[in-house]
Amino acid sequence: MNSTAVYTEPTNRIKQRILFDDNLQNMACCCANWSEFTQEIEEWGIYKLGGVDFDDLTEFDIQTLDLFIKAENGYIREEV
Repeated sequence: MNSTAVYTEPTNRIKQRILFDDNLQNMACCCANWSEFTQEIEEWGIYKLGGVDFDDLTEFDIQTLDLFIKAENGYIREEV
């Protein structure tokens, strides 16, 4: 393993990818939770973000991403 490599949690990589892409961020603002968000972007042919496949996420990751999508929806603003 490379000792200078920086490991970023999968959920943080997904959150960063959403925040750096205006289209994804706009979609996150329209969705109520992670499930709804993935359903919408899968219609665009997107099945992974930040190198993380949606099928590889754990229940904890999904709960964290639900909170993030809710925050993007304007209810709460979360710092990443």
